[in-house]
Amino acid sequence: MNTSPCWTLFIARPGNERRHVIRDPQGKPRLIFGDDDGTRINDHLAKYLVESLNEDLRPEDPNPDEGWFLERRGSDEQDPAILIRDPDFEIRLEILDTENDEQDQALGRRIVALINTYFVHKKGARPGTSSSQSPSGKPRTGSER
Repeated sequence: MNTSPCWTLFIARPGNERRHVIRDPQGKPRLIFGDDDGTRINDHLAKYLVESLNEDLRPEDPNPDEGWFLERRGSDEQDPAILIRDPDFEIRLEILDTENDEQDQALGRRIVALINTYFVHKKGARPGTSSSQSPSGKPRTGSER
């Protein structure tokens, strides 16, 4: 039996809502995508993330000062998680807390790099869907970290 570490993707669509849950190689849910408009966080990006995680792809973030950024929920919250969000939208992705801040942050930064890489590669194909652009299409300068 092959026991290679693989990430799996669970997609649930109750009604018109969309929810993606990416599980780690041990089967624990690690990444949760919220509802979207079908252009930013979607099936294609979820598939890309799973494939990249399975291949252990660790790209350099092509857009480290723009677009997606990490935010840590306070310890007083019921379900602590690292949130990855785009300043133009609501919260889009959660990394569920494993009580190991270094591992959680490392995964968060890796996912941000993968998301930015995905949008950079898709930028030419679908103008205006890059997280590094404002709705007007003009690049943003800097972001919160």
